[in-house]
Amino acid sequence: MINKKLDLLFTSWKKEMEKNGHEGFCYDGLIYRGGQEDELWASASRKILFLLKEQNDNDGEDVREWSGSINGKSPYRNFYNRISAWLYGLTHATKAGYLSASEAFDAGNQMKALSSYPYAYVNLKKQTGGAQANDKEILAHALKYQNFLREQLDILGANIVVCCGDVVFQSAKEVLYGDLEFKQVNDWIWLNKERNLILIHSFHPAALNKSNEQMYDWMMEKFIEVL
Repeated sequence: MINKKLDLLFTSWKKEMEKNGHEGFCYDGLIYRGGQEDELWASASRKILFLLKEQNDNDGEDVREWSGSINGKSPYRNFYNRISAWLYGLTHATKAGYLSASEAFDAGNQMKALSSYPYAYVNLKKQTGGAQANDKEILAHALKYQNFLREQLDILGANIVVCCGDVVFQSAKEVLYGDLEFKQVNDWIWLNKERNLILIHSFHPAALNKSNEQMYDWMMEKFIEVL
């Protein structure tokens, strides 16, 4: 039902974008799980959503269909390598600690997360982009289509939003959730107590100047402070 609601929203959103000359609408939302995605999402205590910039040369594609792997044995490139490890780590972390980076980046655990864990994937800019995103364009789209984006986020109802990049975090906190008050827990974590909504100010998963261990451990160390 969640994705059906999103599809209805996308119909209006796509028309509005085309009216503004923004062609190539890219679909996203709750990752498909063979028809079980709603049940899995509803039963998950941590509803994790990855908020990103835009698709890369994938005009008209639907992220909800993506497996995150080409060979079925390991994640595809750095992007899904980090996404899967974060998903695995955030799902299993407790107040007492978190799983090691070696466990989170184990291909078996990564593929388990990508293939069976419920999660959502949302791009701020629904028009496909190129090899490198333009942050000014990303913010402009977030501002122009903020009502559609907020409705999408409300339909999904995630309680953990991983903001992948500075402009994504800025868009989430100041634009999409601008009506909510967030308390800064640390330099990664912001909390809205009324909705029990956590924003994680993260790096983009494809960041080249950070190791896997840094990308994972820094997030987990800060995340468990809010548990």
